[in-house]
Amino acid sequence: MIHYAIIEDEAEDLKHLKSLLKLDKRFSEIGAFNNIEAFKHCIKTNEVQLVFADIKIGKDNILSIWEQLPYSPELIIISAYPEYALNGYEHEALHYLTKPIQSEQLYTALERAFRKIQLNSQNNDLNFFFLQSGKNKYHKIAFNELIYIEANGEYLNLHLTEQRSISVFKRLKSLVNELPATLFKQIHRSYIVNIDFIEAIEAGDIALKEGSKIPVGRIYKPVINDIIIKHTTTVQKTSF
Repeated sequence: MIHYAIIEDEAEDLKHLKSLLKLDKRFSEIGAFNNIEAFKHCIKTNEVQLVFADIKIGKDNILSIWEQLPYSPELIIISAYPEYALNGYEHEALHYLTKPIQSEQLYTALERAFRKIQLNSQNNDLNFFFLQSGKNKYHKIAFNELIYIEANGEYLNLHLTEQRSISVFKRLKSLVNELPATLFKQIHRSYIVNIDFIEAIEAGDIALKEGSKIPVGRIYKPVINDIIIKHTTTVQKTSF
């Protein structure tokens, strides 16, 4: 069972969404909130795996508080304004629903959320994955040998231990969704890193143990702050 919360301040929109979500028994509602502060209190005391949120709640924007949360559930944005879609995807929203929500549109979002959350749960017990690099060729790649992934046009370069590399035809966004989120972090529109191989975090860069330096994209700085907070014994307030 996947637990979700809703943030919506329009009563009729909330009623409609709740009626649709009740039809899918794979998902269970933890709470529905008409303001962000109430949601922030909920997430501190409950395990929320998925959030449906109107991007504009009163004068607040849900994306502006996302980096302040103690952890990041999967996010499905709801809005009557399609122009917010790009901003949502830059913050790694899983899906974007436009009002009024159609059942087919919601079904697509739920299928994507279910696969992503289940995959992350399964990956906690895995230590490798297979990656297709040709019509009939699959590489077995252990998580502990994959240092970082670099997007290069339509291809991805996977940089491995012992100075090995593999090039595959695949999108970066697609691959990051197939890797354990606790171990692999996208820190730039062109880079994913394995945090076990981080040597140092500097202003604007990540230094890796094998000598590479990876730039940190502006919109991914909250990801770096989250890594620092979760993996440091004593942390002062920081803004990377």
